[in-house]
This record gives sequence, C-alpha cells and structure tokens, in this order.
Amino acid sequence: AQTRGPPLPHLYLPDMSDKTAPRCQLRLEWIHGYRGHQCRNNLYYTAGEVVYHVAAVAVVYNRLQHSQRFYLGHDDDILSLAVHPLKDYVASAQVCPADRSTSRLAPSIHVWDAMTKQTLSILRCSHAKGVGYVNFSATGKLLLSVGVEPEHTITVWRWQEGTKVTSKGGHTERIFVVEFRPDSDTQFVSVGIKHIKFWTLVGGSLMYKKGVIGSVEDGRMQTMLSVAFGAVRNADVAFVCNALVFADLW
Repeated sequence: AQTRGPPLPHLYLPDMSDKTAPRCQLRLEWIHGYRGHQCRNNLYYTAGEVVYHVAAVAVVYNRLQHSQRFYLGHDDDILSLAVHPLKDYVASAQVCPADRSTSRLAPSIHVWDAMTKQTLSILRCSHAKGVGYVNFSATGKLLLSVGVEPEHTITVWRWQEGTKVTSKGGHTERIFVVEFRPDSDTQFVSVGIKHIKFWTLVGGSLMYKKGVIGSVEDGRMQTMLSVAFGAVRNADVAFVCNALVFADLW
C-alpha cells in the first residue's frame, strides 16, 4: 500500500500575512496578431510605420527596427481606427466599457500622436454600444463617428475642441464605411447593407441624398462594402466595391 510522503516544509508555503503588493510590474513587450473581426479599414501607414489595433491596444509597428510602440489609453476593445490626413495623429474608438459600475459608461474616441503616444483629445460618445467607424475630414479639423447601435448614428466632431457638431441616424441596416471626400470638410459618403448615401454638413445639420442605381439589373440596391473617390472630366465620382459609379450626386 502507498503511504503519504512527508508534509511540505514551511519554507514552500506563502506568507499570507504579507499584504503588500509585489514590487515587480509587468511591461508590455510585444503583441502578436491583428483584429480583423467586425472591423474594416483599420490598418494604416503613417510616417513609414504601420498602425493597427489588437484588443484594447493600438500598435505602431516600425518595420525597419522591428519594434512596436503602444497606445494604452483605452479601457476596452478598440473597434475602429483612422489616421489624420496631414499629421501623425490617430483616432481610435472602442466598444462600450464592460465595467458599467464606473461613471464612464459611454464608449470613447481617443485622438493621439503616433510618435509620442500623447493623448490629444478624448471624446465621450452617445453611441450606446460602441463606435464601428471613424474618419477625418480633408483638413483633419473634423472627425466623424458611426455607432453600432440599431440606428447606426453618424456624429460629426470638432475633436480639438472636444465638441459635437451634430448627429443623425445613418441607416437601419449596418454601415460598413463612411468616408469624407478627399477635398471636403462638409461632404461624405456612407455605404452598407443595401444602401449608399451622399451626405452634406449644412451649418449644424446633416442632410443626405440616396444613391440610385439605374443601370444594373432592375435597379435594386445592392450591398456596398467599400468606397473610393476620383475625378473624370472634372466630375466628382464615387466608386463603390462592385464597380458602380455615382457622379455629381452632391
């Protein structure tokens, strides 16, 4: 029959009387992976580096040095990312914090410097569940955000002042992409499930026109996944993912 061995010496037992925190701390050294699930247009180049996000961390990767810098200002998972058109500034937006016992119930958008990791502005949103998309205007003075709530509210911000310009329900179906025209601070396009809308910021209000397809099958609206801008004979056009072209819709 097997017998029990001798009891462990007391030197192996932890000292439960010591309630002080350990002196050592963990330091984030490297992050593997990239969040592609439920996200779009969330990897960018800036000043020769790559910016993306994983969990609640925004990562700036330097390929030549094979090094990473981290922006750690968020308190829950990041869902969307945008880069300023003129400076090395990044806007990153998150889901609603899981800990609803805190006073910060709303999801936040952080604008920060990619070189120094300094926070430039924090915007507390009215989006109920999170921010699914962000985009800077042509000059970078304005920032728009899209909520993941059922109304998919579009909000325009003066991010440097930390103030909201206006907001309006975007669409009842999911919005995949919202992009400012590359030459405008007042006009942008939203595309998503069976819709495309052309928006104009007029004073403190948002107005839109629906995109209409008149030359594809019987004219039924298709789901749009992406958008890009161009010019053909001085006409403003928007190209969407299935090669349809909408011209002069503003």
